[in-house]
Amino acid sequence: MNRPRTARFALAVTASIALIAGASCAVWQPPVVAKPLSEPRSYQAPFAPALAGVAGATGASSDGRGMSRVALGGSLESGAWAAAPWTEDFTDIEGSVKPAPAYRTRVKMLWDESFLYIGAELMEPDIWSTLAVHDEIVFHDNDFEVFIDPNGDGREYYEIEINARGTVFDLFLHRPYREGAPAIHEWNVTGAFAKSVSFKGTPDDPRDVDHSWTVMMAIPWKAFVPPTDARIDGLPTDQQAFGERARAAAAPKSGETWRINFSRVQWRHNHEALDAAGVRLATPNVVARSAPGGAEPYAKRAGLPEDNWVWSPQWAIDMHLPQFWGRVTFVR
Repeated sequence: MNRPRTARFALAVTASIALIAGASCAVWQPPVVAKPLSEPRSYQAPFAPALAGVAGATGASSDGRGMSRVALGGSLESGAWAAAPWTEDFTDIEGSVKPAPAYRTRVKMLWDESFLYIGAELMEPDIWSTLAVHDEIVFHDNDFEVFIDPNGDGREYYEIEINARGTVFDLFLHRPYREGAPAIHEWNVTGAFAKSVSFKGTPDDPRDVDHSWTVMMAIPWKAFVPPTDARIDGLPTDQQAFGERARAAAAPKSGETWRINFSRVQWRHNHEALDAAGVRLATPNVVARSAPGGAEPYAKRAGLPEDNWVWSPQWAIDMHLPQFWGRVTFVR
């Protein structure tokens, strides 16, 4: 599947596609979007129950009154997480017209007065990562990504990426890339942001077959504030703001719906068995795992594109089409 690179990989050229009033310049356009075959997916995010006994758990976060609500670390089937349903399994970014993902991915969500909680389970026979510095381009590794548009207008939204080492790349998008506005890498998830990554397997060791890795996040509502940035201030007045700042980082009210989507980037590597077309096979690459002197270190397969697996299909290889993101309603 030799598929074109998605716009999400074109961060370095953002400046070159800026809209210039009165000037004639080429503006990047997204790939042609197929007619959606279904509505965006939806999810009812329950209010996190106040459970005793979770204080002190790995990455436990507080609701602002000293009471721990959701433990980060451990099982997504126990504690407060047991109150949250799973999403549907992820699909290919282009939807059901493409083969189903080789490995299962699914998510749970909870919320309270202070945090949005996200838990993701990523089935993975080979857990590995390379990037360890905050704001490195994490999707060059296998990763899990969160896209959040609080008021659902397709503008002024937030992106958080994390790999199996727990390295985070976070940014603010004033508008989608196709509209020519800047991506602000300097925006960070501030406040009491907490995260954990746990494993059923042995990361970075190709000699065995792993089972899965789990990501948990507690994202404070207070983090959702558009940054002050000269690149935004330099836009025409009517393009500088679209209402997100006026929200004042408020927590959602019960019954409120936000636009949210999740993505998993998955690269082919030397310890996977592939068919002639480069598609993953279920049979492990036993030869690579049992190489003399120990298994070869993990490495991407040269020339092969990544897979993009998502919760709500985008119908094109482009996560920056917010009109196709899922609808998450906060219930209490």
